[in-house]
Amino acid sequence: MGEEFSIKESVDTYTEGITSEELSLRPVMLQLVGDVRGNTVLDIGCGNGRYSQMFAQNGANVIATDASTHQIELAKQKHSHQHIRYSVGDLSAESLPAASADVVFANLVIPSLGGTDKLDTLFEIARQALKPGGKFVVSALHPLLYVSSDADMWDKATDFKPENYFTEGTQYHAEALTNAGNEMRFNESHFSLTRISEAMQKSGFVIRKIIESRQVPEKQMLLPKYVAFECVLAS
Repeated sequence: MGEEFSIKESVDTYTEGITSEELSLRPVMLQLVGDVRGNTVLDIGCGNGRYSQMFAQNGANVIATDASTHQIELAKQKHSHQHIRYSVGDLSAESLPAASADVVFANLVIPSLGGTDKLDTLFEIARQALKPGGKFVVSALHPLLYVSSDADMWDKATDFKPENYFTEGTQYHAEALTNAGNEMRFNESHFSLTRISEAMQKSGFVIRKIIESRQVPEKQMLLPKYVAFECVLAS
């Protein structure tokens, strides 16, 4: 599989920001979230807190959680705000508030889950946290990207990439370019659109909107790189 990279190295590199996410996915996610003034936003997998700070600056009260202690420390240093409460917690945490969020937000959390059971857990946590009438905005690397010969993100050292679209929850080694021009190498988990929609339905969600986001202009691809969902609980 090639040279191994430590978790801390991956986290440190991630804090620089991934170019394509910032240029092509972020506008989509902010569009789906919409006006957050006066709302409570639960940011699951908040990373270094960039989105959390945006929400707070636009009038939201933000509860931001991430499994990485290092990321939460960076978030407090770089993206603090009086209306953000940062905490360390993973998908097994019982401290996430019930029925208290107008918006639950999970940007690129799905690829890092590492198992189909955790995919179900993510949507169940979102369901429990949402107030009546709230929405869940969630994104992932587009599942087709994992089997596309057009993709440029797979491990260049081994030319390794997945070949079976229907192999659920399998982890693959990938790489991406950060804003600082550094290559970030990491593991990603693949889930088909069918499996993602099944997890949504199992927790009582329906899809209100889906947007497939294209790659950055200078590297246009024939297939979308990201997919984002706006979900609400079925009435």
